[in-house]
Amino acid sequence: MTTRLLGALLVAATLSGCGGMNRAVGVLPNTLDNLQRDTAPLRGAEQPGDRALRDANRPL
Repeated sequence: MTTRLLGALLVAATLSGCGGMNRAVGVLPNTLDNLQRDTAPLRGAEQPGDRALRDANRPL
């Protein structure tokens, strides 16, 4: 009886965690896009090594 209860609680906790992760995965990229756009005026002009760093960090 106790094993079933603990199993049910484990399943419920796992599923509730999945809902939170789905929300976080959907919200985080939008937050980062907004942050990049909002801070663009605060950044200075492009410096000589900026383009090389950007190209090196681009996903394959």
